[in-house]
Amino acid sequence: MRTQRGTMTDQDDPWAMIEPPSHTAVVSGQRVDPDLPWGIYWAVDLDRRCLLVLRHERESKPETKLPRLRGLEVESRNPASVPYHLLVLRLLDGEHREIFHRLCIDIVSATQDAVSEKEAVALFLGRTWRWHRLLQGRRPDRLSDEEQKGLIGELLVLRDMLFPISGVETALRSWTGPTGAPKDFELGTVCIESKARRGAATPQVAIASEVQLDTSGIDALYLHVADITGAPSGVGGAVTISDVVVSVVSEVAAKAPALTDLLDQRLLSAGFDAEVDYSDSKWLVGTVHVFEVRDGFPRISTVDVPAGVRDLRYSVSLADCEPFRLELGDLKVRLKEAIS
Repeated sequence: MRTQRGTMTDQDDPWAMIEPPSHTAVVSGQRVDPDLPWGIYWAVDLDRRCLLVLRHERESKPETKLPRLRGLEVESRNPASVPYHLLVLRLLDGEHREIFHRLCIDIVSATQDAVSEKEAVALFLGRTWRWHRLLQGRRPDRLSDEEQKGLIGELLVLRDMLFPISGVETALRSWTGPTGAPKDFELGTVCIESKARRGAATPQVAIASEVQLDTSGIDALYLHVADITGAPSGVGGAVTISDVVVSVVSEVAAKAPALTDLLDQRLLSAGFDAEVDYSDSKWLVGTVHVFEVRDGFPRISTVDVPAGVRDLRYSVSLADCEPFRLELGDLKVRLKEAIS
């Protein structure tokens, strides 16, 4: 890639031969790899700035916040008069062209593991978040206690229930919550929403939107609630979120090593960074409760929300969910039948 002087040549530089567009509303581009199923392009704008562009359908639009990088710009665009969206990574400082090229190659490589366009978008952003921390030179953010418990709850579903039932690959790809999807796990038309609560002291769970417990367009939805309580130092059986992550990473590495990068992207999208020390936050994992979300279940659905109402949040009393309780073994049987 480099000459003896360590600089890019026109032959190495994918942007060198691309003519800039005639106006600011468009970019000029060349497909990175015709054999890659995703529409990823080397591109330049009117000012000849270097871009990496992922063209995707509206349904694959990222729902999570976009990284903010020093010297780079990440934006999601919907060009006028076209049916598609663009995820754009733009280099603002031309002096960093070579390192930007390496970043782009890394991002393109990460998307090769995707099996859907939405997953390709998530991997594109996940790898960008990794470089975000490298280029910013800042300490990774620490998950709050509530965020730690929530992620532990999701990892328990993944490790203890889905890995044995569906296998590592199907289970990992079904974990859609970190990508901004409305449900935490999507196994075809069967979905699981994961929640964590502070043991019996918290008789309800928080629901973040009207779509989380909405069953429109799916065959079945299950609410998985794990009792996760903070533990004093020295209590036997207590774990940190890092302990749980390591157990999941180890299993993926042993059974499906090609998917470790996908798992890494999911964890980054969920806000977990292995560089953060969580040794001072220990948790005891207790009883798991499972409920079938069906007609009569205490919830708010999209059809119940008046026009103009946004950012709806509410709590569900678990006592009122008792008529919908399902044994964990019965849920596993239903999931096996749905997957087979």
